[in-house]
Amino acid sequence: MRRTKAILVKTLPSRQAIAMIVLFYFLIVSVASVAVGQEKAKGEDEGPQPTTETLKTKDGISLRAFYFPTDKAFDPNKDEMVPIKGTEVIPVILVHEWQGQGSPYLKLVLALNEVGCSVLVPEYRGHGGSKEYTDVRGRSQTFDPTAMGRADVAKIVSLDIEAAKQFLKKKNDDGDLNLNALVMIGVREGAVFASHFAVADWRWPSVGRLKQGQDVKALVLISPEKHMKGLAIDSTISDPNLIRLPIMVAVGKTSSEATEATRIAKRIEGLKRRLGQGEARGFKEEVIDTNLSGPALVNETDELIPAVVSFIKENVKISDSENPWIRRN
Repeated sequence: MRRTKAILVKTLPSRQAIAMIVLFYFLIVSVASVAVGQEKAKGEDEGPQPTTETLKTKDGISLRAFYFPTDKAFDPNKDEMVPIKGTEVIPVILVHEWQGQGSPYLKLVLALNEVGCSVLVPEYRGHGGSKEYTDVRGRSQTFDPTAMGRADVAKIVSLDIEAAKQFLKKKNDDGDLNLNALVMIGVREGAVFASHFAVADWRWPSVGRLKQGQDVKALVLISPEKHMKGLAIDSTISDPNLIRLPIMVAVGKTSSEATEATRIAKRIEGLKRRLGQGEARGFKEEVIDTNLSGPALVNETDELIPAVVSFIKENVKISDSENPWIRRN
């Protein structure tokens, strides 16, 4: 049996369908549990299974996250999945769009799993399963995304995504993946958050032999927005450290984000050409002939997922000399 699709389910267009999604989730979990039990009885090696995790931020917020680990990758020569070392597994943090959640991205996650990526999909504060928090008086409160401002979105970058990285840091030291080859994927407003996190990550210098940051090795921006609550993407794409990273920009040709994404892509390409003596190394612009954007662009086109997978495979390598595994603690 292939990896369970119990954790993430495709988001239905109506907000009133949430109850149906929850019901469908539990039905799938039940069916998958029976099927997994049957296959284990046959002696099949299922490998590591997807899990739902709770991430704790430094300011005490509990975040729901979906983790899809792998210990295999598809070998085209053998036409089958083959085992790979944990230290060769590429970790991916997928940052969803504003007022979105992790559920629409199962297809992309499973495709990344098949090429040796372990994927973490955190639902940042105020979204998905991370809407509640405890205030200073110990009372349960609910985030209102419409009332969240710049300070809140800054915390998404500095605290929520950082908590996701800390989760992967432990997996790194357990030998399950290589944090030194981290990939960030951001969708719509998530592209703003992912780019800001990548810049912040590269500003952490190593202290002696202790590696603190500089782990992000590629950035994928899907239907990127210009800014979110005052947090602008332009201040990141001109950063010297970020512009040296492999960067992919993907957008629907006639979507609402097309103009902005094209502008962002041209700026990145121009800066890369300046650094690369006329060659934009590690840059890819994927323009798909559709008006779809965000999750719909990911799920309802044939081009997007293979393009993202190909970009990561081509640009993120692991060896003794390139992005080697390093213990953190």
